[in-house]
Amino acid sequence: MNDRQDIEDGLYEILNEANIVEVDKDNGFVLSNAIDSIQLISIIVEIEEKFNIEIPDEYLVADFLYDFKHVADVVGDILSTPIETSDYN
Repeated sequence: MNDRQDIEDGLYEILNEANIVEVDKDNGFVLSNAIDSIQLISIIVEIEEKFNIEIPDEYLVADFLYDFKHVADVVGDILSTPIETSDYN
């Protein structure tokens, strides 16, 4: 699920369910409602589960959700970053 459209569709589904996204005049998505910390964590957990990723701690703030395209960019970047493996020999 690395295609940009798949990422945006998945995010829209999550954020629409949380009632914080709407379509703007240019048919883009904007985040419309303020959220509390519990909603933030819930949304981040849903994003992590949907895309099978771990969102770094630096994004565990409400500002992470300031812009739909920003969230899609972060998810896309995480998905495209190679997973580091370590040896336990």
